[in-house]
Amino acid sequence: MTFQGKEITLENLSPIFTPEQEAAKRRELEQQLYEVFRKYADKRQNEEAGA
Repeated sequence: MTFQGKEITLENLSPIFTPEQEAAKRRELEQQLYEVFRKYADKRQNEEAGA
């Protein structure tokens, strides 16, 4: 990658978080996954009830 006219190599593109930030990100991800699971579980339950 070129930055300010110099070639630099990017190796680790993962952000570094404090433990508090990491815990907050984990909770946010868990909540999003739960919402997806709940959406599809409700859909499946409704399909089974109608079958």
